[in-house]
Amino acid sequence: MKTLLTILLFGAFAGLATSSAMEDRVAHSSPDGSVTVRNIGDTAALDHHFQIVSRSGDVLLASDKHPDLGTGSFAESVVWSPGGHYVTFSVRTSGPYIRDTFVYSVRSKHLVRVSTEDHDYQTRPVRWHGNHTLIVQTEAPFGGKATEDKESASYRYRRTIRLSGSPIQFETLYTTPHTHPQQ
Repeated sequence: MKTLLTILLFGAFAGLATSSAMEDRVAHSSPDGSVTVRNIGDTAALDHHFQIVSRSGDVLLASDKHPDLGTGSFAESVVWSPGGHYVTFSVRTSGPYIRDTFVYSVRSKHLVRVSTEDHDYQTRPVRWHGNHTLIVQTEAPFGGKATEDKESASYRYRRTIRLSGSPIQFETLYTTPHTHPQQ
């Protein structure tokens, strides 16, 4: 009986140890289903990455082969424009705590980083307003040991951005005042 209990407890703890890694099995498809962003691999492995693929299986963008992206990050906060012409997402860059927002144009097959006014930041897309207007939130810098706890950000703000042209160009329409959640 004692041996059975030991085996059951060991199995339970072993399961907990391996479940700390993340694997994203959700496909983030465009509104018409013609293009999908899919995260590949497990965060416990250093080669996890994402791809943007067409319905026919053609890889339009592979993060592990793109010089601005590289391996070791999933596409997060994936948001498609209503018409499905653009997809925006947040991805880790420059170490484990910096997160940038990128926009990918399905039509022109261009990828562009959404610039910020900061050097130590976390950005993520919030939502689209129409087919060419994007709202992005920036939070920076994180306190303590650079945790991703949303309450530890020393300030945050949102920008409303209009996209145009090919290659993609940005125009900031509005920036909210910086808020300071810790105060």
